[in-house]
Amino acid sequence: MGTFASLPAPAGEEGAKKLAEVPPPPATPGTCLNWTRADAADTHVVDCAQPHLFEQAGSVVLADQTELPDDRRWRQLVGERCSPVVLTYLNEKFDPDGRYRVGALKPSPVKWAEGERELRCGLQSASRSGALYPMTGRVAESDQAAVNEPGTCLGIDGRTIGDPVDCAGPHAVETVGIVDLSEKFPEGFPAVEDQDEFLQPECTRIATEYAGGAEVISEKKLTVYWDNLTDESWNAGTRRVNCNLAALLPDRSGFAPVTGSVRGPVTVGEAPAPPAENTPPPGVPAPATQEPTPAPTPEPAPTDGPPPPSGEPAEPAPGPEAPPLPDPQVPVSGGDT
Repeated sequence: MGTFASLPAPAGEEGAKKLAEVPPPPATPGTCLNWTRADAADTHVVDCAQPHLFEQAGSVVLADQTELPDDRRWRQLVGERCSPVVLTYLNEKFDPDGRYRVGALKPSPVKWAEGERELRCGLQSASRSGALYPMTGRVAESDQAAVNEPGTCLGIDGRTIGDPVDCAGPHAVETVGIVDLSEKFPEGFPAVEDQDEFLQPECTRIATEYAGGAEVISEKKLTVYWDNLTDESWNAGTRRVNCNLAALLPDRSGFAPVTGSVRGPVTVGEAPAPPAENTPPPGVPAPATQEPTPAPTPEPAPTDGPPPPSGEPAEPAPGPEAPPLPDPQVPVSGGDT
């Protein structure tokens, strides 16, 4: 359910001991923490209105754990013990498919050996690789929708989606717009079929305007697709979804690598992309992502162009296991649910 991976430990036994001597920040629910080092050794409290990497929701004591858990067991513990804590903290208003993830800060091996068993549970915003994005404001007061601004491209990792990248390079998805489903469905959660009936023409319209013409999308062998909301997301207050452009591999086993924005020259690969390289380790602050490169203004569409694509949503391959996240005392990475 959740993922968890430890960050690099300080070099040498002395480094670990020095880090263990640093007093941890308070564990009060609602406290926001930030750090800049990969080992999170500079973890400190910040005002939640300022950028931060972790919002504490509560803690649990792992009194039944006698041995230091390995990474797999940490992931299980985060999912089993921290998810209920986070749900209670948010009054059950948590979008499991949204932009926030359940994470944890665990004791360092040195602290564990001294008998420390407190697991701090909280919320983080993780990239697909597991690196952490800064958050601003408290989660309970924030829109949890996992949407990207138009012009954002998400990298390709094998057949699946990766972290944000420059659209000029290989990517899986180019976001073309955001739709608020509450404007069409003000009375309650719409079934997926009803979402699709509305989003197919709406996302096709948005993508056509973004690209500069329906024939541009067709000629560049791209497909319009959109995100759907589940009732769990709707009940948590999420209403917004993305409209996107992408291409599928010939056998429809996943995303094909696309190079270039639809507003310029585009190349669509026919073979799966290699696994993403040089991704940041799980739980470390994500590097500042490059702002989407402004694409050239699209030329007006010819009046006699071919009809627009059907807009049927692509069947993306299952994404990678949810990314890992950070911890304290040698603050580490907790995981997402």
